[in-house]
Amino acid sequence: MASSTSAADRVAILDAGSQYGKVIDRKVRELCVETEMLSLDLSPEELRSRGFKGVLISGGPGSVYADDAPRVHPDLFRSGLPILGICYGMQLMNLEFGGSVEKGGTREDGQFTIAVEPQAKLFKGLEKDQSVLLTHGDSVGTVAPEFRSIAQSGSICAAIEHKQLPLIGVQFHPEVDLSINGVSILRNFLFEVAGCTGNFTMISRQDSCIAEVQSIIGESKVLVLVSGGVDSAVCAALLRKALRPEQVVAVHIDNGFMRKNESASVMESLQRLDLHLSIHNASERFYTSKLEAASSKPGENCTDQLNETVQPERKRKIIGDTFVRVAEEVLASLNLSIDDVYLAQGTLRPDLIESASSLASGKADAIKTHHNDTALVRELRKKGRVVEPLRDFHKDEVRAR
Repeated sequence: MASSTSAADRVAILDAGSQYGKVIDRKVRELCVETEMLSLDLSPEELRSRGFKGVLISGGPGSVYADDAPRVHPDLFRSGLPILGICYGMQLMNLEFGGSVEKGGTREDGQFTIAVEPQAKLFKGLEKDQSVLLTHGDSVGTVAPEFRSIAQSGSICAAIEHKQLPLIGVQFHPEVDLSINGVSILRNFLFEVAGCTGNFTMISRQDSCIAEVQSIIGESKVLVLVSGGVDSAVCAALLRKALRPEQVVAVHIDNGFMRKNESASVMESLQRLDLHLSIHNASERFYTSKLEAASSKPGENCTDQLNETVQPERKRKIIGDTFVRVAEEVLASLNLSIDDVYLAQGTLRPDLIESASSLASGKADAIKTHHNDTALVRELRKKGRVVEPLRDFHKDEVRAR
């Protein structure tokens, strides 16, 4: 998403397959620095052209010695960009500069006390003894000649720092709460090393959302499906701020799974926002809907109706696809076409991450498919017909709006 903040407040998270990638993303954003999760092998030229001031390389489950080990772009570490390598990222960094990584040595899993150098920029303002989370089998053996060790876990190197370039590696995970001063460590990297200023605020992000909506929609109309939840309600409110009232077609589709009187409550809430809402009862349609072929896997059964389906993931896909089809019917009843009207959704960042959307991560497996990220929705995205101004937000950030 385009941002109204300066380029100095953007850092890239290069994804090596870490289960903590989402946590890194969130912790950095809490420090008012914009993040984007990207492919591990992105070139430094691309990173600079997109305005990233620094880079964090996530951990990962693999070994740097594996034949299929994820690799960074060969020019990344010598690009001059400030880089913090976490766990696997530290090992890649050390290996690249001629150090060694010991495979399958002493394994550390859990909370450990490490000894840090308080004089190092990364540990500025911290005591020598720090409690952190370590989860690794491979370890740095010989520290690369151009680096020095700035933290130890017993005899194991827990952090390294380049003697001249802004390159730092940590074997532990500063992004998790078990690393007691992890937020301070991340803050030191972002502000002391990468030079960020922390102006990625809620106000600037709201302004960016409104500007994005106006840029995409122009003079067209937009259909927003309001479920009754916070996400779609905030999305509708943003559209109302950004556009003229006649441009926003707000529809609440009653899918038959609503709480008692919830549809009426949704209408009342949206009216307080000066947004006209129409209710479309499609409960019977959802009850008998089936999985769309586009959303199915090879050999997957597409004949069972929703009321006959047991598997939760298949239910979610059916519901998501049915929302799109019903939305098309609603537009047709208004003499509008899906090809002429944009679809707005209150999609959040966790929705995309959990659905393994390419918009959030290139390496993650799906945890569960969200109704706003089914195959039909992805097809509409490819056509440029979907507007999702909240796709960069987490749930509690939306509630704060």
